[in-house]
Amino acid sequence: MRRHHAIAALTLLSAGCNQGSNPAELAATIEDADVRRVYTAMIESMGGFDGWEDARYFEFTFNVERDGQRGTGWTHHWDRWTGDHRLSGTREGEDIVVIMNVNERDAGGSAWAAGQPVDGARLDSLLTFAYGRWVNDSYWLIMPYKWTDAGVHTTYQGTQTDSAGRSWEMVHLAFDNVGLTPQNEYDAWINPETGLMERWSHYPTGDAEPGIFDWTDWQQFGTIRLATRKPSLGGPFAIVFENVRVEASVPDGAFSPPG
Repeated sequence: MRRHHAIAALTLLSAGCNQGSNPAELAATIEDADVRRVYTAMIESMGGFDGWEDARYFEFTFNVERDGQRGTGWTHHWDRWTGDHRLSGTREGEDIVVIMNVNERDAGGSAWAAGQPVDGARLDSLLTFAYGRWVNDSYWLIMPYKWTDAGVHTTYQGTQTDSAGRSWEMVHLAFDNVGLTPQNEYDAWINPETGLMERWSHYPTGDAEPGIFDWTDWQQFGTIRLATRKPSLGGPFAIVFENVRVEASVPDGAFSPPG
């Protein structure tokens, strides 16, 4: 099978997290009994429903690695409960910082380039860019927790064996008209021994060749577990997360302007 390696084309789905809804109650609404069983076991393997409820503040740097070389990293500070968000990194040779609320995009926000505040069309552009980065980068980090989001449709596909002889339970995810790229679809590969999603197939459209990425280097952060490295299967790319932090409360200064 040909592999799809265009990292820039990968998903831009909504990363909103049903804050205010009990995750165990959301799991109970999954109609497919096999999906509900797999999802519940997966959440328990990652820290449990209570662990996910307590995971409020996320901090991480998203990197794309090609042949062992890192590109520009993007650092996120995100309050999952309120939507407050701060993005920092280098774009087109300038250090930028963008502060906004991803749950209230109409409220605008603030941005700085090379230490100087920007406004007008440049501000609008950076706010749009930061929102897209948050959607994409956080989905790469927390997708297994998001099967019960509004507009997500999950279908159990049974047990399959890969070319290496490993057995997986497979769940397919498709989407209503939500997020930035609702035409994307996924196969989630669940290791029945660990309960974890240790691979996904990403389809830019339902009939496209998938990009397949392993989810590895699972680590404990606060009350939950996250996979910090996602190498492409048989290809040169990897998504790598560094400086990961998950807390039950928001640290002082998490959303401070630069300087």
